[in-house]
Amino acid sequence: MSNEQKTLKQQNSLQIGAYVVINVLVFWGLANGIGINFQDSNSLPEQLFTSALWSVVIGTLTTILSGQMDQNFKYFLIFWRLKDRLPACRAFSYFMIQDPRIDPKTIEAKLTTIPTDPTEQNRTWYKIYKKHQDKNSVIDAHKNFLLTREITGLSFLLLITLGSASFFLFPSWKLRIFYLIGLLVLFLLASQAGRNYGARFVTNVLAEECTDTSTSTAKP
Repeated sequence: MSNEQKTLKQQNSLQIGAYVVINVLVFWGLANGIGINFQDSNSLPEQLFTSALWSVVIGTLTTILSGQMDQNFKYFLIFWRLKDRLPACRAFSYFMIQDPRIDPKTIEAKLTTIPTDPTEQNRTWYKIYKKHQDKNSVIDAHKNFLLTREITGLSFLLLITLGSASFFLFPSWKLRIFYLIGLLVLFLLASQAGRNYGARFVTNVLAEECTDTSTSTAKP
């Protein structure tokens, strides 16, 4: 799915970049006491340029550092599982029976044998996914999952980097604590969204398979 995945990542790049820039701008504003002096009109362009420049620099560095994080670690941040982190590792043993759109008997009839091993579940689900990867419901769920996966990784990185920097640059302890809590909440919300979209991605594929009238289905 390399070509499609690159396309989806490109579609998400603007939102990911905006998320980083907004976080950096908020940090910069809090560190400087919302440091734009509107009374001094002569210094306003310079202050805006300086803030924007540092935001771009820090945002770029954060994105580069995020690229160093292994995808498995990002999956860990979303699903909080040490083993079998990919959502499709539980495609048939958990997600299939949780979604009322999916008839397990129909899936079983097409597969002959429902896999129970997590690795085999992921492999079998992936073969089914390849059949339906161009369906709108699958593309939409996949795009949202990729977006929240990257934002979860970035949120964790921002919690570590900007959270640590706040202890040196923020003017008060109260502000530092509230800022850290805010970053933590953002990370937890992103992680939860990633879990939800991951589950939706898995189940949308299986739901499409249930309504597929073809008799040929990939087997493990």
